[in-house]
Amino acid sequence: MKALEELKKDFKEALSHIDFSEYDPYSRPFMKALFIGQLLLAVKEMEDDVDEELDGARNYWNKYLETNDVQYKEMAHDELRHAGILIKKHLVGADESEREYLNGLEKERQEMLKLVGGVV
Repeated sequence: MKALEELKKDFKEALSHIDFSEYDPYSRPFMKALFIGQLLLAVKEMEDDVDEELDGARNYWNKYLETNDVQYKEMAHDELRHAGILIKKHLVGADESEREYLNGLEKERQEMLKLVGGVV
């Protein structure tokens, strides 16, 4: 995701302007790094929640394949549904690079849905 990479670069740059031997948390360099860091965490969290749901779906699907327990298949389907909801929410207001990334996750989700199929 382009935004995430740019924020990481900007955060490292902002940190380099803070003298940690004698810093003031209300100084302009400290505040700049703080705000960029908070935005970086928010964007990273947004990215992680969809991945977490997709990982959960993979894990439950593998458990289903190992055990043939239909409840694992249902749980995989639920995780994919959650991922879809999160993707739709993140697409609102997303920039072009974020849209590309999220559309890639949606494509992956759709492929997994075909694999998991309907819930029994």
